[in-house]
Amino acid sequence: MGENWQFDRFDMMFAARVETGGGAIDWPAIKAFRDVPTFTDAVLRYDAISGPFYGNQFILNKVVPETWRFQMIAFLMHLHETRDPEDPRSGLTLANFQRVCATLELASAGRAFAFLNIMRVGGYLARTRSETDRRIVHLEPTGHFIETVERWNDGIFELIDTAMPAAGLVAARAQNVMLSQTMRRHSVEKLLAGWRPLDAFPEVEHFASRDGGWMLLARAMALSLREGAGKPVAIDLVGFGKEFGSSRTQLRRILESAYAAELLEEPPQNGATICFSQQMVCAFASWFAWYLASYHDSAMAAPQRERIAQPSYLSSDDNAAPRQSNA
Repeated sequence: MGENWQFDRFDMMFAARVETGGGAIDWPAIKAFRDVPTFTDAVLRYDAISGPFYGNQFILNKVVPETWRFQMIAFLMHLHETRDPEDPRSGLTLANFQRVCATLELASAGRAFAFLNIMRVGGYLARTRSETDRRIVHLEPTGHFIETVERWNDGIFELIDTAMPAAGLVAARAQNVMLSQTMRRHSVEKLLAGWRPLDAFPEVEHFASRDGGWMLLARAMALSLREGAGKPVAIDLVGFGKEFGSSRTQLRRILESAYAAELLEEPPQNGATICFSQQMVCAFASWFAWYLASYHDSAMAAPQRERIAQPSYLSSDDNAAPRQSNA
């Protein structure tokens, strides 16, 4: 493991960003995760967990890695899991999904429609008509999709336990099969309340907002943490692109734009000399701690025994005649 990384060099700047941005998790909680000795182990484990997940899911490579798509998966599950059996218009329908995507500025109606179609063709969603109102079509997550989501959630629990062994979420998940749903529900509630998890870390958003950028950042950061501060690492962009469904040109442009934004210390030379700036490394470490702290907070939230009502903008007669737009 490389040494000399100092994650706290830009703490005043990051703390100000987090506190003024109305984050769901405050700065002391972020530091509590980031500053434990086992935190770096969690960052390295993230690459090991996420790499096979994204690499082995060809369809999800096209719909999950970017920020907005990942959040769309979360809202898709939330709509399904909070469906009111007494209200056929609630739940995961095209109209409800388009509405939440538009409200949170995740995607246009056309992109939301294309997204659901890709998920359905990929075997992750199935169509079913409402038993009480045959005009309404619901989309149901298939067993394969639910299994995929649960494996991802189990990976999150492993990451949290790696960073904070005292959390014990892997053992808690074994005892409580609803723990994943609790974590998902409370995470979505934070997003519905206006939390924008990347706003405080534009350095990370530079990668996460671009096709293929998120896993490129995760892989390069894991290599950099192993090598140590100031040492460049190399990634075969052709092989990486084949693994995660991105072109070498796209990956090269991401790295070149990162160098132009002073997030890399050296020209990346087609992935041969990736050398992150100290600010980029600190931003990633603090953001990743925020990521884990938020999921931990959501998993530990007290279960809500009462039925959760659908937000007003998720129920409408539009479900009877869903809009179909060109992608």
